[in-house]
Amino acid sequence: MEEEFPKEQMILSRALFVRFQNMVYEICGISLANTKRTMLSVRLLRRLRALNLSSFEDYLNLLESLNRSDDELQAFLNVVTTNKTDFYRENYHFEFLKNHVLPELQTSRKISVGVPLHIWSAGCSSGEEPYTIAMEVAEVLGAINGRFEILATDISTKVLHSAIQGIYSEQEIMPIPQPQKYKYLMHGAGEQKGFYRFVPEIRKHITFGRMNFVADDYGIPQRMHVIFCRNVLIYFDAETRHAILQKLCAQLTARGYLFLGHSESIKPNNFRLEKISPTIYRRLH
Repeated sequence: MEEEFPKEQMILSRALFVRFQNMVYEICGISLANTKRTMLSVRLLRRLRALNLSSFEDYLNLLESLNRSDDELQAFLNVVTTNKTDFYRENYHFEFLKNHVLPELQTSRKISVGVPLHIWSAGCSSGEEPYTIAMEVAEVLGAINGRFEILATDISTKVLHSAIQGIYSEQEIMPIPQPQKYKYLMHGAGEQKGFYRFVPEIRKHITFGRMNFVADDYGIPQRMHVIFCRNVLIYFDAETRHAILQKLCAQLTARGYLFLGHSESIKPNNFRLEKISPTIYRRLH
């Protein structure tokens, strides 16, 4: 039976919440809104129970004593980060990628038989976005012989583990069009009945990895033809957003495309970008 915490100890005090806010900001640049105090309290209680700790302050003191590579700090980030995504979310972006961006890159010979397409799904969560990208690119370039590489990154190791597996429930795959389901998904059997996994011909195009947006160097050797960074910047303050966008745009090839979320807007001239359509930008040079 799980230990019950006194009711008055189940919600973070304002003072402790501020200390947790500061820690999150220092580690990964995310600005945790004041409205998230109850949400954070509920999520942290799970860590307290797992570690047999009796108070939020004990847990905070533990975190403050650890070095940045400690597993518990990663577990903490897994708890505080929000991961909301769906297949074909904001589908306009995928239609634009397939019908405009890929033909343009082919016509301009930016991608060819010897030059693979490079796409980055930055903030990939549990994988729905990069797998959607892979399916749409495969529709144009081919899943087997098409040369394209998708880098998918997130700060949460928990969601990355799920994404690498590429296994989703029947409810989760509902937004995927039937032709793509037929071509790119395998039915589970036995204990996996009711679940679906992407075929190896799709999975082979995606490389998953952990990345912190506030890192000094993203360590990505190649420039990207396309970057999806959608509904991520909203979690950072203005200064951090600007720094992240500078690094994202530096990672784009000339005339490369940046896709942002529907609630995110920027001043493209500040980043050597031109606005092509709402939330779609292209690097000028």
